[in-house]
Amino acid sequence: MGDDVDPEDPRPDGHYHVDRDAEWYYVDDDLAGTIALGPATDGEPGDDWVLTLSATTSDEDPNPAERVAVRLTPWALHELYTESRNLSPDARQAGHTAECGLCGEQVPLDRAWPDNRKQPCHPDCYTDAFGAPPWYDGQ
Repeated sequence: MGDDVDPEDPRPDGHYHVDRDAEWYYVDDDLAGTIALGPATDGEPGDDWVLTLSATTSDEDPNPAERVAVRLTPWALHELYTESRNLSPDARQAGHTAECGLCGEQVPLDRAWPDNRKQPCHPDCYTDAFGAPPWYDGQ
């Protein structure tokens, strides 16, 4: 998917049939760092949590992103955890692997490093191509 997603149509016809009538948003790579999950207040026991993110907007929109906030009760937070825990990268929705920009094999995105073209790659592939950063221990 990646670069070919139209922010004005994040759920194109014929795709993503779940919740087809819901409002859909798209978080691109630049906005991925805006995703946050935490207590709604000061972390008192029983407080609701809030999931926040910034989603892309159309090219005509004067704001480059729309801020989205979702309030999660403790039970909703538990459901979110239940839906996402212990999933392998290939079992997650939409897959969380990508083709390594250096070797061509799949690399889990949670373990990938960006190569010189900002494409995901294996740490070992990066090290072979560009040298290891001083903090990398090779494991």
